[in-house]
Amino acid sequence: MEWSQVLGFTVVGALVTTTGTLIGLFLKEVLLSRSFEQWKLKQTLAQVSRKYREPIALSAVELCNRLTFICDNYPPDFLESGLLACKPGEPSLNSAADIHFRRYRLVSTVYRLCAFLGWVELYRQDTTYLDADDGSGGRVDRALFAVRSDLADGQLNEAQDWETWHDVLVFREEQRAIGESMIVTISGARTVMGYAEFSDQLTESLASSRAQWLHTAATFLLDPKATKDFRQVRMQRLVVHLVDLVEVLSKARLRNDHWAARERYKKVAASPAA
Repeated sequence: MEWSQVLGFTVVGALVTTTGTLIGLFLKEVLLSRSFEQWKLKQTLAQVSRKYREPIALSAVELCNRLTFICDNYPPDFLESGLLACKPGEPSLNSAADIHFRRYRLVSTVYRLCAFLGWVELYRQDTTYLDADDGSGGRVDRALFAVRSDLADGQLNEAQDWETWHDVLVFREEQRAIGESMIVTISGARTVMGYAEFSDQLTESLASSRAQWLHTAATFLLDPKATKDFRQVRMQRLVVHLVDLVEVLSKARLRNDHWAARERYKKVAASPAA
């Protein structure tokens, strides 16, 4: 065999070896690295989902329960703004008319709305730089989008005389600000403010930024009107979409009355003020 043939085989072998090495490096450094990054992202999303799934679901159920009662008894007498100025005091009557009880229901209703927005904001902050997948993460975000729309979108009222209706909007950035105002740090962990601290904050001077945002949430609920109050429709829509959200997060928390309320209000909210 001539030297030229030997050198040819050597060159071919070197090329094959080099090509194989490069392909191996490509698979290791690019494809495997990319797969690992995708796996880490999915693990992070799963961890965030597990962390907030139950708190968001529980706060959504509690808010849904109160909104259902309000819609069924609209306008309720415990959402009067004058009750905020009353000192809590002690219960004086074993009756729903008791001022202490009515004030409690008012403050706790505002708390349920604010606490829900607080957990949603914590979830949003932890997923800001994460891409939700097409699974439950994507469905959660779609359900949350619907809830935000119920509070923020003015075009939902399709009545021809919409300008004569009473309405209050809580815009998306305001919802985030309310949520931010509810976030506190306890033993190094971020969580949502408890009811006792919230009660104190709600009655603070509006010079406090936190109190201002809590009152923004309260304004959505305060002093409902007996006629042409579009907030009633917004609350009906909220019931529908809160049940949708809990169905994705923790379906076992839903009872028969939740499913019934969703069906009942879904028909009403379909054409809100036509």
